[in-house]
Amino acid sequence: MTAKTATGAQVATVRRTPDGAPTTFMWDGRRFVVRSRPIPWVERIPWWETAGRAPKNTEPLVVERNMWQVQAKALDNGELLIIDLAAADGPLRSVTAVFD
Repeated sequence: MTAKTATGAQVATVRRTPDGAPTTFMWDGRRFVVRSRPIPWVERIPWWETAGRAPKNTEPLVVERNMWQVQAKALDNGELLIIDLAAADGPLRSVTAVFD
């Protein structure tokens, strides 16, 4: 299995269950369907790589974010991928890693 960390602002448009689990999504111009039970997990954001000293009276720095890892099948050619999606309230989710 090869891991490819997504670079730049890669975004998927996701349909989900009432509890937030992804079911289908569009990413990189392709449609995918989730093939197995999505796995929820928490990613620690490497804040030390990007954050400087926080100004006074600002919001606390977010150091973790909720994620879903899904095994998804591309509807165009049947390719199976494992994709990490950042959890969010709306339909747009960041794609953070792809494993083939």
